Amino acid sequence: MEQIKNKFIMWTDIEIIINADLQEGKILEDIEKSFNIFYSLEKDFSRFSKTSDLSILNKNKSLKVSERFIDVLKLSKEVYETTDGFFNPLINISNIWYSESFEKIKDHPLAPSLLRRGNWEDLNVHKIKIIWDEIILEKNQNLDFGWIVKWYCVDLVKNYLLEKWYDDFIINAGWDIFVNKTSCIAIDSPFENDDIFALLDLKNKSLSTSWTYKRNWKIDKKNYHHILNPNNNENNNEIISISLISDKCYLSDCYATSCIAMWISKSIDFLEKQNIDWIIIWKDWKIYKIWNLDKYAFEII
Repeated sequence: MEQIKNKFIMWTDIEIIINADLQEGKILEDIEKSFNIFYSLEKDFSRFSKTSDLSILNKNKSLKVSERFIDVLKLSKEVYETTDGFFNPLINISNIWYSESFEKIKDHPLAPSLLRRGNWEDLNVHKIKIIWDEIILEKNQNLDFGWIVKWYCVDLVKNYLLEKWYDDFIINAGWDIFVNKTSCIAIDSPFENDDIFALLDLKNKSLSTSWTYKRNWKIDKKNYHHILNPNNNENNNEIISISLISDKCYLSDCYATSCIAMWISKSIDFLEKQNIDWIIIWKDWKIYKIWNLDKYAFEII
């Protein structure tokens, strides 16, 4: 019996699909418990809620936090190192007017007057102190885990469902997907709205897609999107769309976001070293694929 449920959590649509030979009520109960994992992390990590642990920490610069908050920070530090700092939880995209949810800021009539430049003197993640269960920030530091926490949560839900002995399920967290049993997955086209670019078969893998052609806006006639290069406080616009396939959901999305912040040649070099399967579409519409995507029955539509 297949059950499908959707909820809007963590600023995006979360869809969970389970196919199992169990009573409907049991499957729906476990889906609801899965959603509760998302809700609990949203409570801790939302940068839009003044009462979240993240917001309180950013305001007071020190806070005793949960074990999973420490875990997310430690994972962020690891990815920071692996990506040469292109993944950085201290990047504050509110400096380019992304201080609210994208739906609220898009097409705002006062856009030019809302442009702000923050203090970029201290983006050194190593200056964040962890003392037992307390995190201490520098004066000008503000954390934002939007690049990692949603997909960290997908990994938690994946593990929960596996512990419940489900062997056929899909978790779709805002275009980033984990598939446990072989399924055909579509990648959206950056060329045509509501069109499909490619299809591929996944099993026990995550697929994360990041892009610059959807969440973008203009301030003083200059194009911006939601991913900043931490080295120069600017957007790189070479990569239009990137999709990565990985065993861990949080890594595939962190790396995808980091690669958009990089220039194209550095992204390709980085991904080859990480031995990750990928698809990149860049500004002159060339398509790159590596690590034998044919093993996923990859097909451009």
